[in-house]
Amino acid sequence: MSNEAGTSGDLPPGALDGVRVVDFTEYIAGPYGTMMLADMGAEVLKVEPLTGDHWRHQGPVAPDESRPFLGLNRGKRSVVLNVWDERGRELAHRLVATADAVVLNYRPGVAQQLGLDYETLRGVNPQIVYADITAFGHSGPYSHRGGFDLLSQASAGVMAYEGRITDGAPTGVRTFAPSDLVSGMYTAFAVVSALYRRQETGRGQSIATSLFASALSVQYRPLSQVERHDATERAAFLALVDNARADGATYEEIAALRQRAVGRPMLQNYYRVYPTQDGLLAVACLNNRLRRALRDAVGVDDPSIEGPVYDPSGATAEHVTAVKDAMEAGFRERSSAEWLELFDSLGVPAAPFNLTEELYNDPHVIANDLIPEYDHPTLGIIRTARSPVEMSESSSASLHAAPTLGADTATVLGELGLSQAELDALEADGVIVLWQPPDEGA
Repeated sequence: MSNEAGTSGDLPPGALDGVRVVDFTEYIAGPYGTMMLADMGAEVLKVEPLTGDHWRHQGPVAPDESRPFLGLNRGKRSVVLNVWDERGRELAHRLVATADAVVLNYRPGVAQQLGLDYETLRGVNPQIVYADITAFGHSGPYSHRGGFDLLSQASAGVMAYEGRITDGAPTGVRTFAPSDLVSGMYTAFAVVSALYRRQETGRGQSIATSLFASALSVQYRPLSQVERHDATERAAFLALVDNARADGATYEEIAALRQRAVGRPMLQNYYRVYPTQDGLLAVACLNNRLRRALRDAVGVDDPSIEGPVYDPSGATAEHVTAVKDAMEAGFRERSSAEWLELFDSLGVPAAPFNLTEELYNDPHVIANDLIPEYDHPTLGIIRTARSPVEMSESSSASLHAAPTLGADTATVLGELGLSQAELDALEADGVIVLWQPPDEGA
């Protein structure tokens, strides 16, 4: 399916059709959240500075265009305003007066400097839903700091739990920015919740979240403890860490200390990727019934999984290693396709291992149009993963590629009543940027 900007196709309206969002965010967290709203049919006005969202310039493929930006801003309209200029700020207020929600991700205090804080904008639009994303929130000893995903992964313990070390230092999740994306998701969820509440009360409200708090919120394993069981062990471990640091221990040594204290999971034989005769295959068995089905299919002896639930007392490290070696040898006896056919027949959860580049030709991706084509006015055909949500009565697939810088400035400000002469004068004064379509003959 080719999604050409400016066409509606045969899709029904999105669930948020009629909702207008003014989006002042840049980089990842805010843009991802507002893109989720755009996917659901909201009109998202992306208000950008004169040089555009900084993410437009992260590994650019053309002036003001980058792959990361394209993947975070589909379905939006770009309006370029210099909100540090009083005239730009006044235009921003006029846009807010027409909106249902506003989303920002400035460092604490910046919104107040720009006259874009909640109290000011509530005066402009008493029913506004105001969502604010920061690095560390608005209170507490870290609140004054700006920040990006890496800082949240480090300070919220994500890196430590991942356990990856490069050149003696911890490294975090790199495939995606977990703190950013979770913050964006929570923001989108909170905006929709606040809009629903507004239907009942007639009142808007302010919403605040942070990358740090979001990174904490999704760590359901490391940050869920039973205090009467875990508090004493936690305190003892931290005492060991303090002593090790006082003795000048490296991070690698502290990580090894933590691994010994926390212990290593004993069931990774049934939840991992195995080399096969011709590639790699992932298996994921999280109960003993499925583990036994996998064990028997591969032809391995492992009596530790006979009971209804796993009993770690019956599995020594030597036994786990022996099972691992036997499983690895067994998997190499067949191709990935042969194993998948067998596992599908037995109900064993398994999936192919794909390189990122292979996904564009993956039959399941193609069958579900999960990475569709979009027509971009300057880049031509682009492809980016769509929303994973499908709804029976509403569209959840934006038809528009990410906007070019200032693509909608003239139209949106024209809707506020500005004439072309006024627009030209504002552009000459550095208050706005008007997009010029590419010269087809160039």
